[in-house]
Amino acid sequence: MPAISSPPTSAMERSVPSAPPASPGALASTPTSIRDASEVLVLKDLRTFFFTYDGVVRAIDGVSFKIRRGETLGLVGETGCGKSVTAFSITRLIPDPPGRIIEGEIWYRGANLLWGLGREASYRVNPRTQQIKIRRRFRRIREANDRMAAVRGSGIGMIFQEPSQAMNPIFSVGDQVGESLLLHRGVEIIDSLLTTKPDAEGIRPAIDAIVAAHAAKTPGELRATTRRLGEIVGSPSIATQAYYLARGAEGGSAGDLATDIERSIRRLKLSGLERNYLAHRRRLMVLDRQRNQEYMAEMRAQATRGSTRAAIQRRRRTERYAHFYYGLWGFRSRVGRALKNEMFWRVVAHLEGVTIANPVQVARGYPHELSGGMLQRVMIAMALCSEPDLLIADEPTTALDVTIQAQILELMRDLKDRVGTAIMLITHDLAIIAEVADRVCVMYAGQIVETGPVRDIFSRPLHPYAQGLLASIPRLDQPDKELASIPGSVPNLIHPPDGCRFHPRCPYAMPICKEKRPPTTVEGPGHTVACFLYEGPVATD
Repeated sequence: MPAISSPPTSAMERSVPSAPPASPGALASTPTSIRDASEVLVLKDLRTFFFTYDGVVRAIDGVSFKIRRGETLGLVGETGCGKSVTAFSITRLIPDPPGRIIEGEIWYRGANLLWGLGREASYRVNPRTQQIKIRRRFRRIREANDRMAAVRGSGIGMIFQEPSQAMNPIFSVGDQVGESLLLHRGVEIIDSLLTTKPDAEGIRPAIDAIVAAHAAKTPGELRATTRRLGEIVGSPSIATQAYYLARGAEGGSAGDLATDIERSIRRLKLSGLERNYLAHRRRLMVLDRQRNQEYMAEMRAQATRGSTRAAIQRRRRTERYAHFYYGLWGFRSRVGRALKNEMFWRVVAHLEGVTIANPVQVARGYPHELSGGMLQRVMIAMALCSEPDLLIADEPTTALDVTIQAQILELMRDLKDRVGTAIMLITHDLAIIAEVADRVCVMYAGQIVETGPVRDIFSRPLHPYAQGLLASIPRLDQPDKELASIPGSVPNLIHPPDGCRFHPRCPYAMPICKEKRPPTTVEGPGHTVACFLYEGPVATD
């Protein structure tokens, strides 16, 4: 492991633990932060550093906040303040090396996501050369990644800021979105496929109604008639497929459209071999769910339950070996044809939900064929399809038009109202924060400087940095007002300023601001600020 240069000793004492934790749970021993069952996520004193050859970058240095069920938390700040690193730290997607979560607590529904963090790596500072050597225990890191697989997706979903880097260029869009959908909701999809009724009464009249609506060129009626067909057959995918067959049948005869729809319904008649294959896939998915539940139980109890997981793993291996022939080339494509077709049309429906005009063509295409805005919408569809408990949206509307932004925000609001999903919204657009957020965290140089309800932050910002951000927004009621700007830029986080990190740019800086880090004080119901200008009671959480 190459030695990595570090700042002077006094700075190093603030950056890494002086010694490994006394016990595996020393970093986050008990769920002291969990006091309310409605709290989906709790962060406490989170620190994430990047060990580079220039020094230790303190990207996140003591971040704490909570998100409750059905709540939208806005995280705002300038570029380089650590907003995206916070999101990646929650999902444990920090690239290692060079990044590492050093200490802190991350609790998701009572589960300690950083359980065993102290055993994953150790740090040693050479007192003579002031260099850090990191010893990583990759077996422990692999175990932590396996545990996080039980959380990512259905538990904590994420919309990435750079969708082009988050998608695989060699797989089609439909395959990638479908994989996410099948991974998190596969049992329900297979159950729906096994209970379809391709011979149900009323199918022929429903097809005739679709043909009539297509001939009359009434899109609303066409959508209603295809939906009715899906209800009769018991398959939502048939409704989507019939709708796009009708849309693509311009210039064709009514008989051709009816024949195409009948052929699609006949494909739902499963042979005995296809049913056995679907039952096999369902058993594997159920075992995967049980394994993920065991991982969650381990993180809640902070104790290994290896024997139970080993039993589940043995059953999974037995299931795969007993039906190994389903993996043979050519055979799997035949028996899995119905599931693949079902997944494709479900993906089309989800892409349609994020206002993609030609979802069939997009699902068949590849990421490099799409623009940045289209890729962003695909990523949003992928994140929303699993209906997670917590959705982390990192600049979700940056590459989108204003009208599309409103539709995407409405989708997120509907998910919050319908499922109770909590949302952590990272954005530079304070107008979006004012519209959709319930609470706001203002972040500067890796630290939270102010937190409060959105109305309080916008009507009575307390921290000078929050005041500067709001003063830079143009206002309709003051068209002649000259926009203000915050002088300077975000400091170098390898050598951040002592005391308050904002003091070099603050118009109200005092001598004490250069010496001590200000405590977080309570200045109203749910309103806290870290600034020496205020003398409220010190916040305990």
